[in-house]
Amino acid sequence: MKHRQGTSLIAIAAVSFIIISSLLCGCADLDGICEPTEPLPVQTPLPSPPQTALGSKTVVIDAGHGGQDGGAVGRITGVKEDGINLSVALLLKDKLEQLGFTVIMTRTSDSALADAKKDDMKMRRDIMNQDGVSIVVSIHMNKFSDTSIKGPMAFYMKGSAEGERLATSIICALCDALGNPRRLANPGDYFVIRESVPPAVIVECGFLSNADDEKLLQTAEHQSKLVEGIAAGITAYFGGGE
Repeated sequence: MKHRQGTSLIAIAAVSFIIISSLLCGCADLDGICEPTEPLPVQTPLPSPPQTALGSKTVVIDAGHGGQDGGAVGRITGVKEDGINLSVALLLKDKLEQLGFTVIMTRTSDSALADAKKDDMKMRRDIMNQDGVSIVVSIHMNKFSDTSIKGPMAFYMKGSAEGERLATSIICALCDALGNPRRLANPGDYFVIRESVPPAVIVECGFLSNADDEKLLQTAEHQSKLVEGIAAGITAYFGGGE
């Protein structure tokens, strides 16, 4: 993900302070935009609706980027985000189908949906908003100038109560699966979550700018943990958790 840089030392220091502070209190960076939220001692999932049959739910899984748009690039290995996104997305598809969900993928290969970025995003929007879709989960990897920042994050469209509940359920379960302290879900205003009619979440699985995350994100073991956590969060959102 790209980030904005300040034009002075004061601006740079201010942005760095806000980003680091936000990560500690549950505010995260995506494309250089940070939306602060009130800090909580421990994040707990919001109440789930009455338990319902998971087989009646359809999940769109969006593997971010693809084709000429490789997304973020690993600082050490040079690995591109789009390939990891697809790997995690396909594993998540298998897991959710095992749990009884119906799954629709925006892409299943290394290619983008269209040559032009604008057309690619329009096609993703059409897939997300087709009849019968219950939720949308977009898989991404993050990147930031401060290489010490690491770990997963989840973003929902600001003002969307259901989006917040979905993102909160996923980030709580994901942090638990990885053995990390829980973080808050964060509001944002990005294409996938803004243009999706069903509740939508962007799951940033980790930072390719952090050496530890960059290494872990390329391993099958860590990707499996990511999938277990995301799937558990989705299941809990629909009332199928503990």
